[in-house]
Amino acid sequence: MKLLEYPRWFIERDVDFTDCRHSGRYDHDDDECVSCHFGTACQWLNQDRTPNTEQGSAEELVAALQTAVTYLQARNHHDKGCQCDNCNWLREARRFLHNQHD
Repeated sequence: MKLLEYPRWFIERDVDFTDCRHSGRYDHDDDECVSCHFGTACQWLNQDRTPNTEQGSAEELVAALQTAVTYLQARNHHDKGCQCDNCNWLREARRFLHNQHD
């Protein structure tokens, strides 16, 4: 799914793995991962960074997209008319998700 390319790019650059003892590989059983500031993004990257999106089910791809929208939206503090890459992607992703619910 092409819509997942931008959040992968954005999140990979947003998350700082410098001090991560797992080298950015989220571990559900590690309290440090669970409480990490980047936990949600790291978990998303590990679930949605490498799988072939051609083989993912529609539900899995929509869920990955919804999580990415939530993450990027939380990082976005621009006004409604902003035309930056992040804001444009958010509008496109929201339209797609809205159409999935119709």
